[in-house]
Amino acid sequence: MGSVGNGESLPLAAYLWHRVRQLGVQSVMGVPGDMNLELLDYIDAVDGLKWVGNANELNAAYAADAYCRVKGCSGVLVTTMGVGELSALNGVAGAYTEYVKLIHIVGTTSTKAQKDRAMIHHCLGPNPDHRVYSRMSEPIRTAHCWLDNTETAPAEIDRILRECYVSSLPVYIFVPMDIVKAMVPTTRLHKSLELEPRTDSAACLSAVDAVVKRIEMAHSPVIIVDALVARFGAATVVRQLLDETRIPVFATPMGKSIVDETKPYYHGIYNGSISLPGVARVIEKTSDLVIDLGPCHSDSNTGGHSRNITKGEDYVMVTANHVTIGHATYRNIYMKDFLAHLSEKLVALYPLHSLSWDVQLAPSSAIPVGDDGSITQSWIWKRIGAMTRPGDIVLGESGTAQFGFSDSRFAADVQYITQIYFGSIGYSVPACFGAAIAQAESGCEGGRTILVVGDGALQLTVQEIGTMIRHGLRNIIIMVINNQGYTIERAIHGPDQGYNDIATWNHQLLLSAFGEDKDEVNSHRVTTKADFEKVVSSSAFTDMNSIQLVEIMMDKYDIPWQLKQQIDLINARNAKAGSCKEDVQ
Repeated sequence: MGSVGNGESLPLAAYLWHRVRQLGVQSVMGVPGDMNLELLDYIDAVDGLKWVGNANELNAAYAADAYCRVKGCSGVLVTTMGVGELSALNGVAGAYTEYVKLIHIVGTTSTKAQKDRAMIHHCLGPNPDHRVYSRMSEPIRTAHCWLDNTETAPAEIDRILRECYVSSLPVYIFVPMDIVKAMVPTTRLHKSLELEPRTDSAACLSAVDAVVKRIEMAHSPVIIVDALVARFGAATVVRQLLDETRIPVFATPMGKSIVDETKPYYHGIYNGSISLPGVARVIEKTSDLVIDLGPCHSDSNTGGHSRNITKGEDYVMVTANHVTIGHATYRNIYMKDFLAHLSEKLVALYPLHSLSWDVQLAPSSAIPVGDDGSITQSWIWKRIGAMTRPGDIVLGESGTAQFGFSDSRFAADVQYITQIYFGSIGYSVPACFGAAIAQAESGCEGGRTILVVGDGALQLTVQEIGTMIRHGLRNIIIMVINNQGYTIERAIHGPDQGYNDIATWNHQLLLSAFGEDKDEVNSHRVTTKADFEKVVSSSAFTDMNSIQLVEIMMDKYDIPWQLKQQIDLINARNAKAGSCKEDVQ
């Protein structure tokens, strides 16, 4: 069943997978289980759609999350009811927190077993409610449906998929085993889903006019680009707007890489008081208009809530579905539509680049990198940034990487993925797999997937390296920061406590242990800057004929300057308030 064809009906499972494929999805993540096996049988019958499978359900959710971030279409995972469904919850929660489109399809017991409350494996206790698990995922989804009525099932699938796209949040589809083969009409499949939200045109034009007036009055406007610009598909239009106007722009830690970091109008990361010298001053003091695009004002994305921007008439906030200008809010305006109209009007009103102005920042060299030859936090992040090339995807794990990468500058067309707000340790390894799959499907020539993960985080989800090898991926670089445990936790509290220690692994054996052919294994351990340079400049490393693993040895007490400043800020705040410790991450 490669195409829908001209038949009047098809199995419900086939309808579901055809709709998923129409979204642009090519790979389905997950773990097989007895309640989803027949559902999985229909995947290969759809042209261009394949099952990839993961080591466990949590990893599948992380992988689907990153797949969405790279391709823009939704990530899809399939689990079995209960045991598999619950294992994925943490990954789905992360996607919900960070506005990632995820479709979690759950194979469940039959409708009869549900009605009879039969004691079937994966259920809870005597007289079990087979739908109890669906209530557990309620806070981390935007919509769900049970496909237990064949007459309404196609419409329900379409409704749920649209909800996923409009809200950019996870959704759930529950498929009872006895409904998988039920025949449903093909009629709806011949019409594409309407996935774009509907903007109030009049409100949009009014908001555009109001923002343009603010820009006309400003002498030194700045733009802050944050994560939701990418989540809601507005990255391309933002880049066009900036190319045409050259309004000085800053990114947040979560918004890093949305803007081309090689452009002259890009001036680095704004993270409240935890920013490079001069950045906060320019935005908070020198600028007379701040345009905040796609904001996510979490603690980790605002320097521990240390931003000091006056939200008056000189502040514009563009969210997923409304625009606020001073004290006025224009609703039912979707970001991509608004920014497209704003860009069009600004280009019509102003000569090319006339909105640019001279931003004065202290040189980044003000942050010392050390010169004793050892690999330090202050050196490694800039160096990794410098080695990126167009088409690369860089993944940073929760911890020191998320703080350190703010100093780096990436090549053009590099995508940076990290989970700063939800901050689930172990996210990056399965996310690397999902990103690499999406990168391969996107046909990016020469692009590499560069994973930077600490030795502690690696131990939570390391199994997905085996999945990378099983699928023959060759464009992956795994950089393991070996600093003997949970360094970020040591910095926060208990530097020598046993709970911040981990098992000692031989990372040089990982690729072999997970199935890489011994003749193709490329694993290296580096202890100095010279060692690092030798490895990354080697032909095996640059040509990418196999997965590369680089174990980077670092001092377990060394931390990025941003992390130290944020810890100091929070400790000072807590001391002043006389309260308990506030979380840093």
